[in-house]
Order: sequence, then C-alpha cells, then structure tokens
Amino acid sequence: MTRKTVLWCITVFFGASIAFQAIKSATQDSPEGVSLGLQAAALVLMIVAVVLIVRRRT
Repeated sequence: MTRKTVLWCITVFFGASIAFQAIKSATQDSPEGVSLGLQAAALVLMIVAVVLIVRRRT
C-alpha cells in the first residue's frame, strides 16, 4: 500500500465522518429515511469525486 493510498483513505474517512454528522444534525427532526437517503447521496458524490480526481491525475 502506497503512502498516497493511505492518505486518500484517511481523507475520505474523516471527510465522510464530518459530512454524515452534519447531515444527521441538519435532519434530526426529519424521518430516519430522509437522513439515510441524504447520507447515501453524499457517499455516492464522494465516491464519484474521488474516482474523477484519481483518473484525472493518472
């Protein structure tokens, strides 16, 4: 495992943690399905962003 891979994993992990907590806090009065749906959408956006960035750099 290269250093670059480890740094990407750490960045995505902490970024996702912050994003998911922000979504949960913003939707605390909404149904659980709304929160889970927004978190799933955020996860998809993060994965797409990482794939696009990695492809652009290679």
